[in-house]
Amino acid sequence: MDTYSAGEVTDNWSPRPVDQSRFGTDPQSMIWQLRKDAFAIPPKEIAEIQLTALRGRFEELVQKIPVLKRLADEQGVTKINRIEDGAQILFKHSVYKSYPFSLIEKNRFDRLTAWLDNLTVYDLSGLDASRIETIDDWLDMLYRDAPIRIIHSTGTSGKLSFLPRGKIECDLNSRSFVLGFEWDTPLEGLEDIPMIVPQHRHGFSAYNAVQDAVVKFRFHGDESMLYALFPGRFSADILSLGGRLKAAESKGSLGRDAISPVLLARRDQFIKEQASAPEQRREFFRNITQKLRGRRVSMTGNWTMLYELSVEGLAAGSEGVFAPDSLLVTAGGTKGKVLPPDHKEVTKRFLGIDKFVEGYGMSETVGGLFQKCEHGHYHAPPHYVLYLLDPATGEPYPRTGTQTGRLGIIDLLAGTYWAGLLTGDEVTLTWDQPCPCGRTGAYLGSGIRRFSEKEGGDDKITCAGAPEAHDNALAFLSDFE
Repeated sequence: MDTYSAGEVTDNWSPRPVDQSRFGTDPQSMIWQLRKDAFAIPPKEIAEIQLTALRGRFEELVQKIPVLKRLADEQGVTKINRIEDGAQILFKHSVYKSYPFSLIEKNRFDRLTAWLDNLTVYDLSGLDASRIETIDDWLDMLYRDAPIRIIHSTGTSGKLSFLPRGKIECDLNSRSFVLGFEWDTPLEGLEDIPMIVPQHRHGFSAYNAVQDAVVKFRFHGDESMLYALFPGRFSADILSLGGRLKAAESKGSLGRDAISPVLLARRDQFIKEQASAPEQRREFFRNITQKLRGRRVSMTGNWTMLYELSVEGLAAGSEGVFAPDSLLVTAGGTKGKVLPPDHKEVTKRFLGIDKFVEGYGMSETVGGLFQKCEHGHYHAPPHYVLYLLDPATGEPYPRTGTQTGRLGIIDLLAGTYWAGLLTGDEVTLTWDQPCPCGRTGAYLGSGIRRFSEKEGGDDKITCAGAPEAHDNALAFLSDFE
């Protein structure tokens, strides 16, 4: 039987025959395995696969990604002998926004490109960003002239994170998206199931990258199969400007002196978009309930977004809009908002969907979501190497039993950047107690929360190994004034 190679991404998203013995040397091939098979691998075999793949990923990337090399040198890590060694080379989750903010304020996108060059295997030194004045134009230039696609955060503080993901990983992420909808059996006929996007159609968020892959691979370029709330762009400049204005206003100042004239000219656009959003939502759902009522559809979103849209729909007199076997994946929590206890029931009543998949994930990874089983546990697919660290000392806990601490993760699917991340999340992780659902591997409890919420808005990250090693690596990245 032929097996599927990691680098091949075609218009068929179905699972492929895979050779499990190759997972250690070809970790990307794990993405084509059926979920039921992935969660049936014995834990001992998972550990062996992960160690082999982790060793290979580190050897492959340490000489190509300057900040990884610097961190490894500071920590004295020259090779991976044990899975535990990976805990010392996890990036702080702030690494992807460690650039001096003055580079944005002063339009020094040439220096911002030099900063980014230290986080990817690709050589960005030949790119000319000297005349660029906006973040959006910078992102467009990188996508046009380099083999990468930047993924940016929402940047509530005004300072966005910029993650340089290779285009091959964006394509592989298309398969991860499908895996988010399925548990034990592959989904058939996805090309005939319209996708509803309660967000912007275009942009450089992780969700926008998935939408592009959906149109490319699932709908074979047919944009009419994707229904987006906002047909335009999810602007990084508007995000940054909105966050900065909000932060400045909270301090009693509009902060106009720190904002370039180009961005000030866009402030009216930002205010106009905010004012028209409620009416756009109402019009959007009027349209899709007319066009798609009773049809099987697919949707993704966080609970806050879905609940607010459902309240709008119910207020307009719509209920049970879509076919009961429609596909719904929720992730991203509530984005800091407090929802009523019945928010899930309200959402299901409006959408008419019988079942949904709840997930947990992050933009820095390629391999998709931890899916929540019927027992309330988030299961980690085998291409995720997990770590649990003591939040006070930064030392990794033993990989046995059940403990609560800071989650670290290395995504073995990523091959053009180092997807080793010390997250900002406090989780309860179980290593070796089988879940009643029967799936193998480590899993998280449902009580996930941000350390920034626990600590009143300030996440004091303590890393494994020498604490100053991580500070020195970040200092190296921030030295681009």
